[in-house]
Amino acid sequence: MPTHLVTGGSGYVGEAIINNLHKLGQKVISLDVIENKNKLKNVEYIKGSILDLSLLEIVMRNVDFVHHNAALVPLTKSGDLYREVNVLGTKNLLKLAIKNEVKHFCHMSSSAVFGVPIELPLNNLSDRVPVEIYGKSKKDAEDLVISAMANDASFSASIIRPRTILGIDRLGIFQLLFKWISKGIDVFLIGKGNEPFQFAHINDIVNASTKSCFLQKRGLYNVGTLNFESLSSDLSALVNFAATGSRIRNLPENFSINSLKILDFLNLSPFAPWHYLTYHKPFYFESNYVYKELDFKPFGSNIDCLIDSYKSFINSKDNFKNNLVNSSPHKSNLKADFIDLAARTLSMLP
Repeated sequence: MPTHLVTGGSGYVGEAIINNLHKLGQKVISLDVIENKNKLKNVEYIKGSILDLSLLEIVMRNVDFVHHNAALVPLTKSGDLYREVNVLGTKNLLKLAIKNEVKHFCHMSSSAVFGVPIELPLNNLSDRVPVEIYGKSKKDAEDLVISAMANDASFSASIIRPRTILGIDRLGIFQLLFKWISKGIDVFLIGKGNEPFQFAHINDIVNASTKSCFLQKRGLYNVGTLNFESLSSDLSALVNFAATGSRIRNLPENFSINSLKILDFLNLSPFAPWHYLTYHKPFYFESNYVYKELDFKPFGSNIDCLIDSYKSFINSKDNFKNNLVNSSPHKSNLKADFIDLAARTLSMLP
């Protein structure tokens, strides 16, 4: 039976990949600096860092497939540490993956490598011009994987670039959105929100990672929903589904961005530059080829993804209260008292 190493196994994406591999009866090793609270039988959990080469030497012995998800994400606001973990950590894993002749290396990247797109839809020939430090670190990590494939035709690797991920148990910034909607608080968008905006469902990200390994597909896979409208339109559909009295409202673009920059600087907002510099811009992939090449069906539309995530939040919100400490950012509640107060106050205005 092949052995899969999942880095970032305690994170939102990593844990979902482990759950899927476990269901498929695969042998799995999880590596993360955060201890997983939801351990599965027959999965080996190792607490450790991808920066620890001596540990990696041991962990990667007899590994067949690497699902590399460990990374510092925008919500962590990690500064120079982005490069250390996201780039140097990837370099360490690649070195040992090549040395140990793994069958396939799947690198989980980010749509942040594209920055603010100029031409749409984005594809594998689109320019990567990240606009903030997180996106730059993910681009540099991608370049290491691309270089490894170019230098060794026998090295099988894939890069997955997800659009903004939704799905069961998705928290992070979406916890704020879902909480406001559930309480009938208005949701405020940067600008009019009329630009096309694409999400991705966690099931599709998991399938892309798993399938690319099993099929040993070399390539770049930009994963997103096939059916999407604007952020305003799709969030309006979610608000209508929730039927709590919440409304979608708009704030002036420049005022919103400048305010969020100041709040970010003062550490009063959970939103990072990646969020407030891009979420009001048109952003979508050409993703049809992903589902054809990797042979699976997408979960559904943007609206399907939003509703699935919201229903999960409503059904499990009592449990989410306990997820404040020692969890990955996308699985944790956010401490966002100031933003929460601002939303409640603005909601009272006509």
